[in-house]
Amino acid sequence: MRSDLVVFGGGMAGIHCALAAGRLGKKVLLVEQSGTLGGMATSGLVNPFMRYWLNGEHLIQGIFSELLGRVDALGGILANTFDSELMRVALHAMMGKEHNLTCLFHAQPVAATVKGKNILSAKIMTTLSEQIEVEAAHWVDTTGHAAFAHLCGAETCSGDETGQNQALTTMFVISGVDFSKIKADVKENPDNFLAWVHPDMEIISCAGYFDEIERARKVGMEYPNTHFFFVQLPGKGRVSVNTTHIAATATESFAISRAINEGVKQALTVYQFAKEYVSGFENATLEKIAPQIGIRENRRVKGRYTFSTQDVLKANKFEDGVVKACYGIDIHKKESKLTDSDKAFVPKYTDYYEIPLRALISADFENLFMAGRCLSSDFGGQSAARIMPTCAGMGQALGIYLALYHDQLKSMNKNTLYQHIEQITHQIPKG
Repeated sequence: MRSDLVVFGGGMAGIHCALAAGRLGKKVLLVEQSGTLGGMATSGLVNPFMRYWLNGEHLIQGIFSELLGRVDALGGILANTFDSELMRVALHAMMGKEHNLTCLFHAQPVAATVKGKNILSAKIMTTLSEQIEVEAAHWVDTTGHAAFAHLCGAETCSGDETGQNQALTTMFVISGVDFSKIKADVKENPDNFLAWVHPDMEIISCAGYFDEIERARKVGMEYPNTHFFFVQLPGKGRVSVNTTHIAATATESFAISRAINEGVKQALTVYQFAKEYVSGFENATLEKIAPQIGIRENRRVKGRYTFSTQDVLKANKFEDGVVKACYGIDIHKKESKLTDSDKAFVPKYTDYYEIPLRALISADFENLFMAGRCLSSDFGGQSAARIMPTCAGMGQALGIYLALYHDQLKSMNKNTLYQHIEQITHQIPKG
């Protein structure tokens, strides 16, 4: 089998890369290990789309805007939150109609043929024990954990300066919540919540309940975090809960497997806590627990540039910048602790930073690229760039680059690269 481009990973980064390249004329194979599209947005129940707008402008547009429009038309968008099932429907509708794009589900790479600094082919194994040999000009790793890059022998790194990964989280959804009680509680007890929680919030986004957690722990409840955090979803009385907190070495399969068991256990504990202690959750029901645990960071691929903590903090721009983003450093450490400064923190968004194309190109191979949370970055830089809209932007920019500019980049002015890609972003044909 021969393709122009093979993309490993059907999450936000992989989908946007495959769609952009396919719509611009490349023959694309998308390989996904699960049986559905969307990655953490669907199988992981991750919500909401974290901050990707600044001064009224959406920093990520193009295919991402089209996707949001499709989900909204299905009734699945509420501000920056979304319904995971309707997201799945929209994604499969978009991918299924592209004549240049083939999806292969329940499959993953198991071997690669490498010659010098080029990857020639890959062997893909399906859950039917079918082996498929694929040749391609370009290879893109959007697996999140750099599965294909690692298999090929590309240099990777993981964790902070001590090798410790971010904590893992199992997301889940609760329905039957009374939002009027939540707003009243926030208004009456503001010190019981993080400073950014406001009683006049139009869309419920709430983190706190310190007093309730203390009472629950005094009677023996093993509550897993310092706070209870949830956001409102489309539908009646539905919230997405981002509260479980599991420490694990995220590059070890048995450690992740233990974390999966622990995550489901913690999800039940947090749900029971909410029903017993939190005003507005008295009649709530546990709607669903994510079948895929949320891994914030494990392997990152070494690229031609390492996107850094300082790039985020200084809002750095680059001559080969291809993605704009504004979400800040966000590290969930092994130990769940909350200081007074954490409680008082209110994020401010005043400028954007850029992710350069070089951070999406392998340092070891001429035809290996990466997008999403396995981009070339340090620990802090990755913690900002890993959010789903930014991952979508990376994938889209990389798909455009590989479809239109890769072969001519040596002769074009790099200073105009971002302007070219930004212009094409708005011209990609809609599905």
